[in-house]
Amino acid sequence: MKKIKKYFTLFGILLSTILIKLRNLNSLITNLDKNITVKVYIILLKNELKPIKSHLTKNLGKNRQ
Repeated sequence: MKKIKKYFTLFGILLSTILIKLRNLNSLITNLDKNITVKVYIILLKNELKPIKSHLTKNLGKNRQ
């Protein structure tokens, strides 16, 4: 059986570095997505549409005549 030398190749180091950078980038994007989603949800709750008051719609018909 041949004795296999275990050492890091340039390709292996480059690949592991790229994978770490991609994981960090993925984590950053996921975190930003969660924060933006929460902020948008809060803004939408603050700007919730209110029902139209019925006395305003009755006056619209009178003003057209």
